[in-house]
Amino acid sequence: MVDVYVATILKELSKYAKIPYPSKEFENLKVMFPYFTSRRLKNEGLEQILYQFKNFKITKEEISNQPDKIVMVVRPSMQKDLENINEIDGGNLVYSMWEGYLQKSDTMKFLDYLINRNFTVHKIHTSGHADTETLKQMVEAVKPKNIVPIHTFSGSEYKNIFSFKVIEIKDGEIIKV
Repeated sequence: MVDVYVATILKELSKYAKIPYPSKEFENLKVMFPYFTSRRLKNEGLEQILYQFKNFKITKEEISNQPDKIVMVVRPSMQKDLENINEIDGGNLVYSMWEGYLQKSDTMKFLDYLINRNFTVHKIHTSGHADTETLKQMVEAVKPKNIVPIHTFSGSEYKNIFSFKVIEIKDGEIIKV
């Protein structure tokens, strides 16, 4: 189960790769509509984002009735929604982000809430960062016109690593590619 935000991202990515997203092809992938996300989309006139997944909706009651069969993506902003789901006490939370985020007050409050519901927290870091060899393989496979280093301390080294044009930019700088 994913929320409507993740469902939207998966649907967009499915245009470029065969990945599961809430659809007839992946009917077991259900969508929860968190209160704050749904309200924001409605207030911004983006109800169509919500409606596109209405056939794949899972309710809090349905989750409560089968907690042992549900794997769900959650974030601190969904705490109010979780408070209205019964029978999930004693679940497992796989925390896979950078542990530094655990120092943020909203993350700390969320983890405390889950721990008070007898969740076991498993810290398993997965990184969105790739090593140089993996980046080289990707660049060779994609063969881009340009490489724009982002989220790195060594962007200036890219010119020495890759045989493609490297465009360096500063934080906040806007370029057209």
